Amino acid sequence: MQLKLELRSPEAIKKIIQTSGHDVRIWAISGNDPLLAGEAADALRAQFKSQGIIERQVEVPDRSFDWKGWLAASGTGSLFSEQRLMDLRLPTGKPGIEGSKSIQAWCARPPADVTLLVSLPRADKAMLGSSWFSALDEAGVVIMVPDLYRSDLPNWISQRLRSAGLSATPDAIAWLCDQCEGNLMAAHQEILKMALHHKQKDQALDLDDVRQLVTDVARFSPFLFSEAVLTGDAARAVRILRGLQAEAAPLPLVLWSLAEDLRMLARTEQLTSQGRSADAAIREARIPRPKERLIVARLRKGAANKTWRALRQTAEVDTIAKGLKNDDPWVALERLAIEFA
Repeated sequence: MQLKLELRSPEAIKKIIQTSGHDVRIWAISGNDPLLAGEAADALRAQFKSQGIIERQVEVPDRSFDWKGWLAASGTGSLFSEQRLMDLRLPTGKPGIEGSKSIQAWCARPPADVTLLVSLPRADKAMLGSSWFSALDEAGVVIMVPDLYRSDLPNWISQRLRSAGLSATPDAIAWLCDQCEGNLMAAHQEILKMALHHKQKDQALDLDDVRQLVTDVARFSPFLFSEAVLTGDAARAVRILRGLQAEAAPLPLVLWSLAEDLRMLARTEQLTSQGRSADAAIREARIPRPKERLIVARLRKGAANKTWRALRQTAEVDTIAKGLKNDDPWVALERLAIEFA
């Protein structure tokens, strides 16, 4: 059973456990952000501990991992406690042939005195279609930790501030979002730091307070640049692009990510111009679920001519990057972002 984690609720894990039942012995957490997925796993472990499951065995399989031995050990009783937690971590989400067979065998006959917790990256199409993931889904509960969109960041930071006994003005929160975007772990640490240094808990932090306490810990990926361009936020797109350039991010990946999103948008716009509804166009164009909200928001602006112009500009940037035209490709990408907005 797949359940989506509600990031806005501090008691989300407890609600999931109450919904699923306390007798579930197979759990999996799937998500890419280390803070969000890690906190979900910590909350589950704390819940297990409250149920008397104290002994824990952590396994991070590599190519030489003995899957058969792991499976056999699960059926051996513990000398120290009646209940055990098997903490299996698969950072690549690819257990291999032997790992797949062992996970399926576990799910087919789960040990009575062992709880299995599997930590996974965000489930992609290949993982969702795998036999071992289907076995986990059928035999237990898979908690899907969603990505946090830029538009969700202000509410998330406000919630974290409240949990730390703090509050902040809207402009302070907006500035915090800019400084911490793409790096939730650092955002969490900065909020804890503010809780230590800001003594007047009854007074909201203003912009000057936050600027004195917080450093710029934003970390950007090429995919965030594409997201900012499609939403029409030129200032954010330029800031992300300059951050990527300063971090020596590979320009071809930045350009490829943007061109792929623009092509998806162009296909969808073409279908809507032929009379399809937005939902039908999204399905027919096979837009990935994480991109749907972004594409639908752009469709409402109805500027297909801008999309095709931006696609031509990506081809021009590619020409510049290959040295066939005298210009700076990073500056050309900035121009594209500003014009598209």
